[in-house]
Amino acid sequence: MKILYYNCAAGISGDMNLAAMLDLGVDKNTLVGELEKLGLEGWKLETFKDERGGIFGTRVEVVCEGEHGHCHEHHHEHHREEHSHEHHHEHRHYSQIKEKILNSALSQKVKDLAIAIFERIASAEAQVHGRKIEDVCFHEVGAVDSIIDIVGAAICADMVGADKFACSKVELGGGTVRCAHGTMPVPAPATALLAQAFPSTLGAANCECTTPTGAAIIAELCSEFEPKIFGKILKCGVGVGHRKIENLANVLRVMLIETGGAEPEIFSEKMFELSANIDDMPPEQISLLCEKLFEAGALDVWQEGIFMKKGRLAAKVCALVNSENLRSAKDCFFMHSSTLGLRQAEVLRESLPREFDEVKTPLGKARRKIASFKNLKKSKFEFGDAKKIAEENSLSIMEVLKILNSQNP
Repeated sequence: MKILYYNCAAGISGDMNLAAMLDLGVDKNTLVGELEKLGLEGWKLETFKDERGGIFGTRVEVVCEGEHGHCHEHHHEHHREEHSHEHHHEHRHYSQIKEKILNSALSQKVKDLAIAIFERIASAEAQVHGRKIEDVCFHEVGAVDSIIDIVGAAICADMVGADKFACSKVELGGGTVRCAHGTMPVPAPATALLAQAFPSTLGAANCECTTPTGAAIIAELCSEFEPKIFGKILKCGVGVGHRKIENLANVLRVMLIETGGAEPEIFSEKMFELSANIDDMPPEQISLLCEKLFEAGALDVWQEGIFMKKGRLAAKVCALVNSENLRSAKDCFFMHSSTLGLRQAEVLRESLPREFDEVKTPLGKARRKIASFKNLKKSKFEFGDAKKIAEENSLSIMEVLKILNSQNP
């Protein structure tokens, strides 16, 4: 299986995505030939070798006739250079753009993906402005260059030959950005809505690092975020942004990775164990604390019965967390328990690679967790699914688990 992995440490925009794909090896002439099927006139695609922060890659410009030179995705596109003169782009409704794509000679797969990306942006804009999606009028994103960016993204995704797409955290940026509706804080409203589909970071730069177009591409393409990948990197591509950002290389890197073969039997990763001794909270409140710790990102939460000084019976509440969720888990202890202090220990967790599948059973579908070690295979149905099936069929959980386990090989 081949995975295309996006590294968005400096964010992503439509032109950076095209540039990274071309740098990866997508044939420019083939891409242009496919884009010409849209029937748009007066544009051409120019590519350059450039660098940011000492990292070299490809930069892309969409040049349009009658638009004072280079086109720009001005609705939020920080990656392209700003100019003092005004650019007048054509405004288009979502329905017009959709019709243009549907009436083209592009493949159905590319049409569906391009429309899905546009629909994500339209849905976000509709929510921001309180309109119906069919009434959304794109301003600068309706310009030729942005249509090229989005349809080009769909074409490249089809051409690159990946079985699935994955992504790192996506840097959104900081500060403010000028757009069609005035000055907005970063992330702009539409970007903030689109970013709900993936993990992100803020503040690496005092400018917009991810545009609505870039956010929509990641949200639509990628099915996994920050995954553990075992495989061989076949190709790398670097898309260079137009803005030079201090202390941040404004580049987008993509990697085509071939997975498969003999995977490691055990994953090792650094974790933190947090614990607190609690002797003045009733059991139902401790149970709620455990729920809140899971919501805060804890990978595991458990209780241990202990005796404290003066022979008092108490509960030791423990949580296993990674570095990313360490702060939120600590805050959860102090917010939702009576404890005045915590203990923190660094631990090494070793775990087996695992996967999930969905099994059709006589009682309905249920998810199953599967792990392997040497010649031993372990599988277990998700308790939450078993509980739901029991409730829906008025059965005891024991009966349901017996039926489900009979489906296990």
